[in-house]
Amino acid sequence: MRDTWKAFLTTISFGFRAARWHAVFQILTEIALALTGPLIAYSAGNLVDAAADSDLERALTAGFGIAAATGLLIVAQYYNAHCVFAVLERTQALSDRTLMRLLGGIGSLAPHEHPKYLDQIQLLREERESLAEMTNATAGLVSAVVGFGTTALLLADVHPALISLALLAFISLWITSRANDLAVDAQEDTGEPERLRRHLFDIGTTAGAGKELRIFGLTRELVRRHHQVSDEVLDTRNRAAWRGAALKSVDAVINAAGFFGAIALVVWLAVEGRATPGDVVMVVGLTIEMAAVVATSVGYSGDFLWCLKQAKRYLWLERFAAEAAQEPDEPVAPPATLTHGIDLVDVTYRYPGSERTVLDGVSLHLPAGAVVALVGENGAGKSTLVKLLCDFYEPDDGRIQVDGVDLRRFPVPDWRSRLTGAFQDFVELRLPAREAIGVADTSRIDDDVALRGALRRAGAVSVVDGLPHGLDTRLGREWDGGVELSGGQWQKLALARGLLRTDPLLAVFDEPTAALDPQTEHALFERFAAAAREGKSRGTVTLLVSHRFSTVRMADLIVVLDGGRIREMGSHEHLMAHPDLYAELYDLQSSAYR
Repeated sequence: MRDTWKAFLTTISFGFRAARWHAVFQILTEIALALTGPLIAYSAGNLVDAAADSDLERALTAGFGIAAATGLLIVAQYYNAHCVFAVLERTQALSDRTLMRLLGGIGSLAPHEHPKYLDQIQLLREERESLAEMTNATAGLVSAVVGFGTTALLLADVHPALISLALLAFISLWITSRANDLAVDAQEDTGEPERLRRHLFDIGTTAGAGKELRIFGLTRELVRRHHQVSDEVLDTRNRAAWRGAALKSVDAVINAAGFFGAIALVVWLAVEGRATPGDVVMVVGLTIEMAAVVATSVGYSGDFLWCLKQAKRYLWLERFAAEAAQEPDEPVAPPATLTHGIDLVDVTYRYPGSERTVLDGVSLHLPAGAVVALVGENGAGKSTLVKLLCDFYEPDDGRIQVDGVDLRRFPVPDWRSRLTGAFQDFVELRLPAREAIGVADTSRIDDDVALRGALRRAGAVSVVDGLPHGLDTRLGREWDGGVELSGGQWQKLALARGLLRTDPLLAVFDEPTAALDPQTEHALFERFAAAAREGKSRGTVTLLVSHRFSTVRMADLIVVLDGGRIREMGSHEHLMAHPDLYAELYDLQSSAYR
């Protein structure tokens, strides 16, 4: 119960934080709308009795009540509609930003390897609008309660038995809750197939996959598989929807019987002389009003319960993010410079849910100020080792030490602020060029000297010089006046982004030049090595990862990974003098360029 209450308070606060006064007026106008129906029915009953009694004053008063309620209805509807849309739009924007902050703020990448986590995140993305609709659902429920209570009191004043009509609402609420549970269960059961359906759709409709789709004629097969998975998802959800509809049909029959009974009772009371004609008119009007109130309350309670389910998922994510961001027990700041270096001690790692060991008892010393190359065939564990050093993952066994201090003692943001790098799976930031580079250090976005220095180190000056407005050019053809870049140009800008920080403790370049030719990669790696040696006094460890053995021969230390273990390491000269896997692959690759 505590979790339910907290989930409600957390998500209802979105509306009041995003649009406080609009949310307040939305609730007030909903209450006003809830009162107009009972007021019109009550005034109509008084008008009929006043006419029967030839009581002009009472008739005029009743007529004024009807006019006032009608005017209130028109005005409240106008302002309510404005408030509803304002709250929804602003709350949606706030909840989207909150989800971005939470998901992007989780320091570890390990959860993204776990199917159950991905299912929950997919459901949150799919139904994130529900987080914004909690204010609307709550306002609707408040108005339904007000209308329900007012109508029930007026009915009870005619005859106590009529209060039973109000009790039908509780049956409707129970049925709605049960139907909602069926829908949520179906949504949970189809989480993974729904992710696959969206993945297939993305492949079939995005430009990145377009070339292979057309060359291999994959469209027909993708459509077939999408249809197959869609049937699985929709069949499960439709079965739940039909069962919910059957429950709601029973509810409709019960309510219809109740309303018929209420009208029959008041007509009988009038025939017996125990109720006035005005009472009959009022009860008929209130019965119609109660039907609307029940329908409204059922609809809003369904929305409320649905929003609450999504709110609980959000609360789960919030707690997950908070646990992932916990401070170390004895935090220390990273050193200003490295004097000894970085050590991996018996490090072992397995991806969540997998029994396969990706790194198996790896022990390695990365000397301060050194240029270290990681080489090995696909699946050897190179990128995993990089992710461990960046603290994206924590080792299952063993430890990583930075100048003798356990990496886990550094607060994650503090350690990340002392890293830099570029990766094979880089992001194409479709922003002005200066921002696409400057996001690595936002304080330097407007510093053209710093940006051009990063471009020079990345060999990307020609990319920006070829743009129509230089650093101020908008990148991406989807923008008005935007310029599209080639894959290699995007990669060079990603490199420049990674080279903007000039005083990192660890600089990681994980196959950052895969879209470039070997000669360009070799020249860039030579430049990286030269820059690292110029700044050796800072103790920066520069880590180069590449499949191309010939491009890393300038490294101070070459580490050869094979099957998650270190097979050999040393300088290029040492490894060539003691032939093993490195020498074999080096000769094999270099012969291709002779």
